[in-house]
Amino acid sequence: MKQLHEKVAIVTGAGQGIGKGIALCLAERGVKVVCVGRRIDPITATAEEIKANGNEAFAISCDVADRARVKEVVQETVKRFGSIDVMVNNAQTLPGKATVEDTTYENMLLAWQGGTIGSLNFMQECFPYMKEQGEGRIINFASATGMFGYAGQLAYGCNKESVRGLTKIAAKEWGQYNITVNVVLPGAESPAAKEWAKKNPEKYAEIMQSQPMKRLGDPLTDIAPVIAFLAGPDSKYFSGQSLVIDGATSIMP
Repeated sequence: MKQLHEKVAIVTGAGQGIGKGIALCLAERGVKVVCVGRRIDPITATAEEIKANGNEAFAISCDVADRARVKEVVQETVKRFGSIDVMVNNAQTLPGKATVEDTTYENMLLAWQGGTIGSLNFMQECFPYMKEQGEGRIINFASATGMFGYAGQLAYGCNKESVRGLTKIAAKEWGQYNITVNVVLPGAESPAAKEWAKKNPEKYAEIMQSQPMKRLGDPLTDIAPVIAFLAGPDSKYFSGQSLVIDGATSIMP
């Protein structure tokens, strides 16, 4: 079984926020990281930061909903680094807020293509390589938005709950190949969260008051280390689980 520093990981949405934190954290632990995102400049910046710290990475643009491009990303990863050991499906298109009656088909499709379908695309393309080598780690991303049902977030929330369903079923089917599949639900200080806080300071202060730790998580130091655990050898018997990483704000029953 490979140690963490011997592994290769693909991280989607690696240009900012949680995805960037994960890419940097894994690289610090010796993982070779493939930085994926729709826009080339942010992911290139992440890859260059990793290389400046003496670790290995490259950037490649990809819309996760484009199955042909996803296949190319996985093939290029194996070509350059020799394997694919860890798949982090962090990318997610944000469809916007709307009530149930006002949610459009287009927004539903946008959320699902950028979330559940995009995650499945990468999972299916990585699967043959992980099966052949007898080991793999898949880490998906969901949200408390869907788990607890936040009003105004139908497209995003139900898509994120479907990611949890995808995770559980894949964990059952792929466990025989020593492929673990887990899903995390983070509460982090993302660029979007920071921008929202600037526009809604009073509401942000109210939310922080109700947060047990009085802060949102830091992508690099709070969220990413949990991903490193899921990517490493110590989690080899941990699969099919939902991990909420938000400082006890959301506690699953």
